[in-house]
Amino acid sequence: MTCTAPLLMVFSVAAVLAFAGVPPERSREAEALLKAALELQENGKPKEAISLYDRVIRANPRLADAYFNRGNAYYDLGQNQAAIRDYTEAIKLNPKDAEAYFNRGNAYRRIKRHDRAYEDYSAAIKLNPDDGKPYVNRGSVSFAAGRYEAAAADFSEAVRANPQDPDAYYNRGNSLLALGRFADAIHDYTAALERDSGRADAYYNRGVAHARLGEHERAIADFDASLKLDPGSAAAFYNRGLSRAKLGQNEQAIEDYSEAIRLNPRDAEANYNRGIAYLRSGEYGRAARDFGEVIRLQPRNAEAYVYRGIARLYQKQTREADADFRRAFQLDPPLKKKLQPIIDDARKAAEGKSGR
Repeated sequence: MTCTAPLLMVFSVAAVLAFAGVPPERSREAEALLKAALELQENGKPKEAISLYDRVIRANPRLADAYFNRGNAYYDLGQNQAAIRDYTEAIKLNPKDAEAYFNRGNAYRRIKRHDRAYEDYSAAIKLNPDDGKPYVNRGSVSFAAGRYEAAAADFSEAVRANPQDPDAYYNRGNSLLALGRFADAIHDYTAALERDSGRADAYYNRGVAHARLGEHERAIADFDASLKLDPGSAAAFYNRGLSRAKLGQNEQAIEDYSEAIRLNPRDAEANYNRGIAYLRSGEYGRAARDFGEVIRLQPRNAEAYVYRGIARLYQKQTREADADFRRAFQLDPPLKKKLQPIIDDARKAAEGKSGR
């Protein structure tokens, strides 16, 4: 999910001209230093810029712009505490600087002080309610905390402030998806893609929403589009496999699960669902191996023991199968009521095959 809008960089030298009580030659020197610092920063040299900002601040310690831009330089270097100190000083000198609050909020997010970040984004919004970026970032803080309604409300404000911003629609779509409002989420992902057609994440999440609505052909089309843009996405292969399985496309589902496992060998869910697909296709040895891998990755996965036991029944490994069933019901006793009929049917079918 897109979380942090670009750091705002304000390159201002006008305030240097108003140094109260500063001799004209010092004012001209400070103006030249600030211009030079900004050029260094624009050219990717924040360390060198900081040394010049230091000199400007020594010349006039009440110049808010110098603190603000030095804070940006520290932020670029990943020195978040130093950036926060400078933004705080800039805010003291200019309490109506919405950009300083916004940038300090970004620095607080980097150090996981989400409560302080939320406060700063709120302050930036109060000062400039028509700027969409603080809404996006405050919404992202709420989303990370599981406050999806609040997040969706902030992303709606971001859409109002900037109707052409694909991030605002995408992030609101994520909030709506988390709230189970799948059709509304699809609408937002579509709006995001209309504004930026190269977003693999929007295709992927729209595919998830279609799948939740049982629209598996549309889901597959979205996962296809996502994979064209991001062919290394294990999640897209896995979810396309799930939709293909729902449509009865068992062989294609196995292919997708296999690719997901290749990309992410520790994906227990992909192994589990491939095991189910192998059971459906009568490839019991492969099914047993997949469920065995699930058990290796998740030793307390009771259902994996049950389905490995079923695969073993079909392989005539009755003793091993019964051991798997006992272990499954030790791990999860209520599971027996749910899955015992499936076990009984499998046992009868396996016995029927052996009797022919």
